[in-house]
Amino acid sequence: MSTWLIVDDHPAIGFAVKAILAPLGDNTIISATDGISALAQIKEKQPQLVILDIMLNKMDGLQILQHLRQLENPGKVIIYTSLPAETYAERAWRAGASGFFGKDQDISQLASMCQLVLQGYHCFPDFMTEALQRVVEPEEKDKSALARLSDRELTVLRYLSEGLSNKDIADRLILSNKTISTYKSHLMEKLQLNSAEELVTFFDNHSVSEPPDEAQ
Repeated sequence: MSTWLIVDDHPAIGFAVKAILAPLGDNTIISATDGISALAQIKEKQPQLVILDIMLNKMDGLQILQHLRQLENPGKVIIYTSLPAETYAERAWRAGASGFFGKDQDISQLASMCQLVLQGYHCFPDFMTEALQRVVEPEEKDKSALARLSDRELTVLRYLSEGLSNKDIADRLILSNKTISTYKSHLMEKLQLNSAEELVTFFDNHSVSEPPDEAQ
């Protein structure tokens, strides 16, 4: 019997995913609602499969993927998120995920993706085909502005665009206010902008439109 872990901060979504996965076999399905508890359960239970949201408190999904790289048996990870695939799918793949599934997709299709991932396949949107086949990193000049940002920089920028304060962002990422201020400075320098307001405008103009929060 294997263990599968669902990580999502919305209980209703976690329940729906569990209902989809339960018929797939005699597995123990556990859940977590924040990054810290998710990572603790991964280390303790060593789940074979993790269904992982990106937008989490106390360490987001991309941070968790980075930690999983250090584990001997990290299991397979499918990112399940409402964030746009055009911005996050390749990042998830590069961070070690085996699949990317949008919350705007038919949830019943998640079951077949889980089976494919457990068989060793990678399941990403069609536009990812070229990225999955690339061996050499693209030249910096060929990358879009958002693609040039690190995962952490993109996360901080997204939170700024949502109107969160430095303290709120620091609390979510378990960092200090000073560290968030440093990230903001790096973002302004890298993007050649002069204020937090310009950072927000930049993100709004360059980010793919995202669906409404699933809790609404």
